[in-house]
Amino acid sequence: MAETANKPREKNDDYIDVAKNADYQNQSKEYYREFLNWRSSGNNPYAYYFVRRKSEHSYVDGKGYVSISPEDTEKKVLKRCCRLIAMTMLTFVIFGFLEIFYASMYTGEVTLSLTKVLSTERYDLYDVPLSVSAAVCGIRTMKYTIPILIFILDTKIPKAVFLPKEDKKFTSMKDCAIVMALMTASFCRIANDGLSAIGNSLGIGVYGFDYIGSSDFAATLLFGFVNCIVISALTEVLFRGLILQTMRQFGDVIAFVICCVAEVFSSFDFMGFGHSVCLGIVITLFTLRTGSISTAIGMRISATSLFFILDIMKVYLNKSYANIAANGVCFIIIAISLVIYSRITLSQNFSFNVNNSKTHLSVAKKLSIFFSHSGIMLWLIIDISVAVFAIRFV
Repeated sequence: MAETANKPREKNDDYIDVAKNADYQNQSKEYYREFLNWRSSGNNPYAYYFVRRKSEHSYVDGKGYVSISPEDTEKKVLKRCCRLIAMTMLTFVIFGFLEIFYASMYTGEVTLSLTKVLSTERYDLYDVPLSVSAAVCGIRTMKYTIPILIFILDTKIPKAVFLPKEDKKFTSMKDCAIVMALMTASFCRIANDGLSAIGNSLGIGVYGFDYIGSSDFAATLLFGFVNCIVISALTEVLFRGLILQTMRQFGDVIAFVICCVAEVFSSFDFMGFGHSVCLGIVITLFTLRTGSISTAIGMRISATSLFFILDIMKVYLNKSYANIAANGVCFIIIAISLVIYSRITLSQNFSFNVNNSKTHLSVAKKLSIFFSHSGIMLWLIIDISVAVFAIRFV
């Protein structure tokens, strides 16, 4: 009887099923089900799916019987996903160049963007009319929409996976997430002002955050709505939705790193990489912690809206008081956020728990494959080169 009872357990232990045994922390049963169906849907080039008995071997001419390794399968699928990310981000770069071309045509000189001016220049330097503001908003919306469509159509990843919902069995942390987003944005704003002061003393110009200055307030409002709401939502769908969730099949740690790298190098602003890193890390952590894309979208909208409001304050307040008022608002937000955050964490026993989610390849090996991929290298070289070229000297 003992031998009979042990047989099924031995048979199960002999099988490797990487998709079925995957761990996606803080996600609902629907997420698990849809992700498993996508990963095991047959000939899916972007799905890491491997089922085989450990004792099973295949005959190869000249080599004899060899065991099929899950590491080889994971490596092949990871390279395909790297190629897809590279193609997506290169499309991003093309629209970035389109915006530079349009801005340069409007100003008559090489201009990185109509929405970014040096900290030493007036915010309404270009006095952008409503029609031009609409064109810039259109280019930026397409800049995100086209890569999102490419990613979805190519991978056919389920909506329940790339737009995950918060699992009801976990305590909601949206309030804490918004507080952390505002606190991080305030730190970034103060740091950017400090960086501007240092840069000015060294003769290096530092760009302000996105804002369209115009004598027609409708142009500014249109840009504010599109940038703070529409672009914020599309940003999270692309990075925390599609890229992060697709890469989670290789482990949460590698998905976290690749998602943040992709976002940081999605712009040509070398001096703005810092706030992109900070916001990207915080939003990605909360996305994994809450399991919800709506949390990420709410955090992005909150942070971007704060930047926009602070820019409006600088434009319409007396210049001598503008910096004091903006920094004062940031310090108040930080102080209030720290109090709220401490209360929330105590009441909810909060902690970040980004699981390592080990797969058959090590994290170091996966990162090596990602950064050595020819498409990824091309994208990073183009982005860094343009960012360095865009540095302005004052």
